[in-house]
Amino acid sequence: MRVYIGIDDTDSPRGMCTTYVAARALKAVEELGARAIDCPWLVRLNPNCPHKTRGNAALCLPIEVDRSEFPSVWERVLEVVRELADVGNGADPGVAAFSEEARPHLLPFYYRTVREIVEVEEALELAERYALAYWRHGEGRGIVGAVAAAGADVSTLTTYELLAYRRREMWGKERWVDPESVIRMDYLFADCTFDNFDYEKREVRLTPHTPCPVLLGIRGTSPEVLPQALSVLVLGEPYDFYQVFRTNQATDLHYRPSSVSELSPLTSAVVRGRVVGRPVVGPGGHVFFELDDGTGRVTVAVYEPTGSVRKVVLKLVEGDLVEVYGAVKPKPQGLTLNLEKLRVIELKPLFVPRAPRCPACGRTMESAGRGQGYRCDRCGYSDPRAQKVPVQVDREVTPGIYEVAVSARRHLVRPLRLELSQRVTSSPGSGLRPREEG
Repeated sequence: MRVYIGIDDTDSPRGMCTTYVAARALKAVEELGARAIDCPWLVRLNPNCPHKTRGNAALCLPIEVDRSEFPSVWERVLEVVRELADVGNGADPGVAAFSEEARPHLLPFYYRTVREIVEVEEALELAERYALAYWRHGEGRGIVGAVAAAGADVSTLTTYELLAYRRREMWGKERWVDPESVIRMDYLFADCTFDNFDYEKREVRLTPHTPCPVLLGIRGTSPEVLPQALSVLVLGEPYDFYQVFRTNQATDLHYRPSSVSELSPLTSAVVRGRVVGRPVVGPGGHVFFELDDGTGRVTVAVYEPTGSVRKVVLKLVEGDLVEVYGAVKPKPQGLTLNLEKLRVIELKPLFVPRAPRCPACGRTMESAGRGQGYRCDRCGYSDPRAQKVPVQVDREVTPGIYEVAVSARRHLVRPLRLELSQRVTSSPGSGLRPREEG
């Protein structure tokens, strides 16, 4: 029978990674005769969840096993989770197994956990009703992600990530990957990898900065190509093993189209409206502007780490029609939408007052004094009634979609580079150059 085993919340800020636990569990059950029917699933849930450790990922092992062997497989998964989960530092793991037939009942819950905040009780009710087996430690908040991952909609799992793991003696030590080799990898596999190097900030984005077992992760659209990409990298240490995961990363799945009046805290929304006033620069280089969609106004925050997209925002003026994508966060002054992507739809013509041109020679005239009109220094023409005239100026921004820097992009946000690469029909190594942002 086909079984989907969800695992979540085995890590803490001080160590471990649920992807590592899942990869180790998969190896363990394969030794018992279970067979993977797909890559393990790395399922990103609501990125605004206050209970998350880092990227709010849950894992699922899609396997095929003889019905009589399921109890042994289940116990082996629990052994691995109990051995590796960092419960001493606050991990609250949950594990749940479901049959193929039960998964449709979990689908609405999956979508809600990607877009909303859900409670443990709802996950427990589904586990009680449909699970072949489930287990949780302590408060067991991990049961939420375990149920959601096991019920993930396969059609939303459209990208992949290769995670290479460190040897145990290297856990907690500084990682090093040669930046030039990352750029070379990105050059060779630009049509099927993404978000591995931040060209705006010149930063490698493959390596985490936590004391977890992960050495590096390569994101892409082809599971076959990712090991080839790994082979190009120059590493400061040998990896222990790697695992390719199927994911819902880079899908924009967390967004919901919304009006300002419908915005809810700790969700991610897409709101279309018009700019009110002019954007302003606050302390730390953060940029803020007001958006009005007819149902209300919301403050849009564009923080300094988002990079050069702030320059685009600062060129907006009152009346511009834009669409903002981002996280809705509660602030003392009201809800704020933290910008992740910006679509400029319609730009209002901008006029500035300029001195008139001389009707005789065409030169820009000079003021003759307050209330005394203008005169031409070249030909001597004078007009005491002349006034400044409105002149349309270049807006220095064009309609289109703009994104934050790679280093500021969250896992579920779809990069523009991916949109481009999917429109290009070419094989790995075709020489498609990475787009340099900014």
